Amino acid sequence: MKKKLLVAFVFGCLFVFSACSPPSTPPKPVLISSSQLVFYTNAVLRLLTSTNDSLTYQPADYQVSVNRIVYQTTLTDGTTITASGIVYLPNQLDSTSNRYPLLSFQHPTAFSNTEVPSGTNFGAASFSYPLYFATHGYIVACPDYIGYGAADHVPHNYEHRQTLAQATVDMMLATKAFLAQKGVPWTNQLFLAGYSEGGFATLSAQQLLEEKYGQELPLSGSSCGAGPYAMSDFFRYVTQNTTVGGIANYIYAWETLSYNRIYGLNKPVSYYFKAPYAEQITQSLDSTRSITASFDQLCTDEFRADVRNPLSPFGKALADNDLTTWHTATATQLIHSQQDEIIPFLTSQQTYTAMRQRGSANLHLVAIPSGSHVPTEVLFMRRSLDWFEQLKK
Repeated sequence: MKKKLLVAFVFGCLFVFSACSPPSTPPKPVLISSSQLVFYTNAVLRLLTSTNDSLTYQPADYQVSVNRIVYQTTLTDGTTITASGIVYLPNQLDSTSNRYPLLSFQHPTAFSNTEVPSGTNFGAASFSYPLYFATHGYIVACPDYIGYGAADHVPHNYEHRQTLAQATVDMMLATKAFLAQKGVPWTNQLFLAGYSEGGFATLSAQQLLEEKYGQELPLSGSSCGAGPYAMSDFFRYVTQNTTVGGIANYIYAWETLSYNRIYGLNKPVSYYFKAPYAEQITQSLDSTRSITASFDQLCTDEFRADVRNPLSPFGKALADNDLTTWHTATATQLIHSQQDEIIPFLTSQQTYTAMRQRGSANLHLVAIPSGSHVPTEVLFMRRSLDWFEQLKK
């Protein structure tokens, strides 16, 4: 990851939880600009092949315009910031007047600007998940998130519910304005999809949409894959049980230090992690990838106790990012492999149980029997498309 995304992980603002809540009446996002990056003809799309045999890619007679939009959103303290994203506009050769639904696609964990939607090299056409959805008849909006793209001058608030939700919702509103500006009609159906951090971003945005934007952006369906929605239980698990090390350590440490900064806990790295790991993480968070020990072996006793204590400052930060305490009226599926080694299946299972108990009658749990975290993303895309096709008008 670029150093500028890591510098501010540890130090932050004063510890006031209310300061990390969105303003009661946030300003509406403003579509600042839009530009077409590339136009893929049907002939070009037909030359592309899927990256996995289990994901059928059939561009049929589609052609796709790829556009970058820049828009205004708000941070958790209420200040405005410029953000960016990509919008894929499909149309068909035999009928240029077709209307398509809008799908907001939230990307998984990105470690640099080159891994977010607007960092793609569109000059060299290649298969992608947004393109997969676009060539099945969806207008696809892809937020970069805060910390990337036009907003890469501030750190990314990794797995932070409010930041991800607001940037995603504002991207949808800006996309709606973009479509109106371009005179592009759509079906007024809206779908959400995302995997890993994108799954967490999707369910976070879904909650915000239903609570505050139901009239402007009514949801038709949502598909969330392998996100740490039950955040308190997720952290209890990874700090108390054996985990795989490597990239998992990077992800868990990044999230820990992000919460330390966002919620103004101001603890040194050595408060969370033992020697010699604390020194290594302080020098380079990226080097955490090389630590093969289980994450629970990196953690100090004080940190592990904080995770178990819901009244501790860190326990409250976890609770603030927990997505199990509400109910949804939207047709929603949670897709997760039971053998996921990075985000344990229990996060989806417990979220499903808790939300169903609160009245989420249209919530469904799709348990994939086998498969590790990254390969299961392919199955998620296929199952999501099938789900949306059932819900389309």
